[in-house]
Amino acid sequence: VHQTSPLGTHASLGLESLDDIIDAIPGKLTDRKTPLGELNWIFTAITDTIAWNVLPSPLFQRLFRQDLLVASMFRNFLLADRVLRSLNCTPSSHPELPSTCHHPLWQAWDLAVETCLTQLVDAGYLKKGGGMVTVPPKVEEEEGTAVDGSAANAAQQMPPIANNPSLPTSVQPPQRTVTPASKPDVNAPFFAEQLTAFEIWLEWASAKPRNKLVIRCPPGAVGGTPLPFLRGLKDAADGASHELDPPQELPIVLQVLLSQAHRVRALVLLRRFLDLGPSAVNLALSVGIFPYVLKLLQSPIDEYKHVLIGIWAKVVGFDPSCQEDVVKDRALPHFVRHLRWGLPPSTPERPMNPAASSSSSSLEDASEQRTMAAYILSVICSNYPLGQSECINEKLHSTIGSLLLSLESPEDDERNEAEKNLTPPFRMWLLICLGNLAKDNAAARSQLYKTGLHFRLLARLNDDCPDVRTAACYALGSLIGAAPIPMISNASDVATS
Repeated sequence: VHQTSPLGTHASLGLESLDDIIDAIPGKLTDRKTPLGELNWIFTAITDTIAWNVLPSPLFQRLFRQDLLVASMFRNFLLADRVLRSLNCTPSSHPELPSTCHHPLWQAWDLAVETCLTQLVDAGYLKKGGGMVTVPPKVEEEEGTAVDGSAANAAQQMPPIANNPSLPTSVQPPQRTVTPASKPDVNAPFFAEQLTAFEIWLEWASAKPRNKLVIRCPPGAVGGTPLPFLRGLKDAADGASHELDPPQELPIVLQVLLSQAHRVRALVLLRRFLDLGPSAVNLALSVGIFPYVLKLLQSPIDEYKHVLIGIWAKVVGFDPSCQEDVVKDRALPHFVRHLRWGLPPSTPERPMNPAASSSSSSLEDASEQRTMAAYILSVICSNYPLGQSECINEKLHSTIGSLLLSLESPEDDERNEAEKNLTPPFRMWLLICLGNLAKDNAAARSQLYKTGLHFRLLARLNDDCPDVRTAACYALGSLIGAAPIPMISNASDVATS
């Protein structure tokens, strides 16, 4: 904020001292609900976005994703590049970074800072002609206890010994922060506007044919010059019929996931972006979205769980190695529970699934949700012994067995209802999941036999859908299993055998 704008934002607001303004902005850098924290959050989103648009992906990952301290240092370097070049100075760094001082997102930063300062002035937290707080203050101790106004006045009369370099560190008094009596209400429209811009880009990109759509990888956005070793390189997708530049708002969408106010909208837009194809999934993973969507699986809020399922189906379909992180972070129970999304509870004491009681959730959407959950679980079990073991511990085989058993109900009404809920694609992926669960895993096969799943698989051999019958054959083959055939070295071994 110190060097926020060469355009003189503080002068346009009638504020004299820029240093006083910065010291008077209320809040903490680490608290996004305060004006200072909001500005720091916006600054992080803007600098990350500029770096992602300008730097090659390996360099961006190295500088902005692997270490928090290094990332903070290079974010500040991008700001220093802008400020120093306006003063006819040329900063340098190692590794070499291109100049980003003319990137258009810096204008969004200027607007965000000016909007914040304007709201603080209008609310009386900043006074024209100086950066003084005009609202009666209260003094908060470091532990969070408030002191009344008389104590605050007495504290102001004490000698300013805080942060005195002549005193040893052990003598320094505890830090105090002076805040207005009421919490500042600053509504920065930055993130909402960036989501709207991203949504407009999605509408434009969605009109292109999906089978020929390729989204280029940055660098390539306006405002940055590619590094010397990038010049002259030709994009590998030059032969595609529809090539699109990446949406520059994608890293900002990642930051918006930290805000509960905009999280659902950001997830819905992210899901639409991933639907554009593998190049979109690759870009999202290069931004660093994976740990965010992994953490959101642990959230108790069900409002966006159905959106996360769609995102995860795209992620594991593009990179099956994500199965290791899902198991390590113990996210499997969410996918197992989602197999019953929109279905009546299996036991009377279990609460109804939100999707089952929601009038807005259509049967088709609920069926698609269950199918994607089965697909994700089948990928997690595929050729991954630890994933198979964890799925057995989470009783995945029992859940699938109870679902398949409902198709064999002697009551016609119950059987017809089960066939309507368990659509052919859902049944197919349930059987494939069982096949992957039992494949080359004797302990898993033993559990499946104990649960009686071989009877369920035999019943699916008579299914009306050929895809389901094929999946049942695969699952039965994996369940029966076979010992590995020893390698025969030469013809003499064949004769003796």
